Amino acid sequence: MSLSSFKRSALGLFGGLALALGSGALQADSRLPLVVLDSADQQGQLSEQRARLEAATAVPELAFRTPAGRAEVSLLTMYSAQQGSWPFEPFVHNGLFRAIAGYQNQHPRAVVIQGGSISLQQLHAQLNNERILSRHEGGYLLHYPLMIDPDAALLIEGTQLHLHSYSGTALINRGLLSLRQASLIGYSDGRPHATDRPYRPFLMNWAGSRLRIEDSQLERLGYNEHLSRGVTSARSTQQAASVAPVQMLISGSRFEDMSVGLDLTQTLARVTGNHFSDMQQYALDASDSRLLVKGNRIEDVRNISAIRVSGRSLGRLENNRIFRASKSAIELSALDGNLIVRDNQIGASAGYGLLLRDMTPATGLLIEDNLIGNSRLSAIDGAGLHQVSIIGNRIIGTPEYAISIRNSEAGSGPLRLTGNHLERIGKAMIRVQGMHNLVLGANDYRANPVQQNLLIGDLLPFQAPLLDMTLRQGRLVELELERVSLLPAEG
Repeated sequence: MSLSSFKRSALGLFGGLALALGSGALQADSRLPLVVLDSADQQGQLSEQRARLEAATAVPELAFRTPAGRAEVSLLTMYSAQQGSWPFEPFVHNGLFRAIAGYQNQHPRAVVIQGGSISLQQLHAQLNNERILSRHEGGYLLHYPLMIDPDAALLIEGTQLHLHSYSGTALINRGLLSLRQASLIGYSDGRPHATDRPYRPFLMNWAGSRLRIEDSQLERLGYNEHLSRGVTSARSTQQAASVAPVQMLISGSRFEDMSVGLDLTQTLARVTGNHFSDMQQYALDASDSRLLVKGNRIEDVRNISAIRVSGRSLGRLENNRIFRASKSAIELSALDGNLIVRDNQIGASAGYGLLLRDMTPATGLLIEDNLIGNSRLSAIDGAGLHQVSIIGNRIIGTPEYAISIRNSEAGSGPLRLTGNHLERIGKAMIRVQGMHNLVLGANDYRANPVQQNLLIGDLLPFQAPLLDMTLRQGRLVELELERVSLLPAEG
């Protein structure tokens, strides 16, 4: 069916109402809360809004200075509730200390790096103790927890560091950890753990620390316990607000078989050109952070969503390819910040393509030029939204809705739905409920108008004039609703 034939069929579906009304009749009918917008003026406004959002979501370049001088290495007794023990305290109840006890026959101790920089090869020579750090498969095997102090750096370059699961190994970073053309791999020799739950090594980064991972590989790290899910960042209550957030530069690397690839809180992160596969929960879970997540490939996240961003976060998710997430490819929840989701390719999500929940009225969200295909549920599903622009996306193949926005409390808007291509959709193309202000136009609906509605929810009473003005006349329309229907609040 040609596009012009489709438009005639779509309009004819509603008893000829739209065809019977000329454009003059539509604008003269004061009962219709529709306003025709000037397309050129709206394009200018959109360009200005996009520029403001681009500026608000910019993430600065990161460059890390390596501390001068040769670091000192010592062994530190790990206490759980004494002055200065806060870097270890969160891990008392997650199995770390119990795992250490199965290997160390004294009060648990950790390797501490202070006052300068040291390579993995130099660390091995300085420790000179195979029970702490031994040679293994062309690299090294660490048997003790290791902490990098704020004035120190550990440089792992061109080699492998295996972290022994049986002995309760973990890396705790308060300074600089740098991996370049290196591997960081959890290692198990099959011996049973002394813990009452599964344990795997992890990397923890406290506020003030810096992490650089370039052209490297991380495998078999993390388990489902607080701050232990893989590569994690956070701010301790013992750290002053003046301490800088964690800074991460992650590029060209591979993350495989982890609980969470990157579990980030209060972090400034640039995550570019990486490959995440076989994650148990999330490839990236970020809250209260500033992010550039660009050019990554994410596949086979088994239990939850591929990417989740929440809290007072801002930044950009761009040019990522996300396939076979068990929940949603991208989940944005309780967001209070500006975010751009653009040029991503999303396919075969077992849940939603994009799941949007509970944004603050001040949140600015731009979802633009994404390809979302073959989601098992709706391609874009939102609730608790206010200012959202869904523009120029290509949505193909879902048994549910292409775009479904339903609020339990009225959203102020504007909700902008323009320039989207919607094809092979099982239910209605667009469902909107509980939004006061909507801008609609230039959408390409590829559907069988005899078998399905195109616009439902609060749009259903205005479906015929909306389609007449946006399809037949090619206009951009603003819909202002004083009274809206609301989704019953959950729970």
